[in-house]
Amino acid sequence: MKNAAYGTYRNGQVLFDEPVDVLGESKVVVVFLDDIQPKNRLTDVFYLLGSWEDVRSTDEIISDIRESRVVRADVQL
Repeated sequence: MKNAAYGTYRNGQVLFDEPVDVLGESKVVVVFLDDIQPKNRLTDVFYLLGSWEDVRSTDEIISDIRESRVVRADVQL
């Protein structure tokens, strides 16, 4: 017999809106109805953008970055 029950998920538990007439154990399926966006993790950037690949060594990359910097005159307000 299939039965449906409604409730709220809170602090790791499902709190049913009404008592459920189930004797013993029963398998359940929980479907979250709210559109909750998962928190982004820093490691997601590798999945979205891929890992950094370059034929240059670390020292060459650092040198290129430093050489590309522009020195600006100090601004006084």
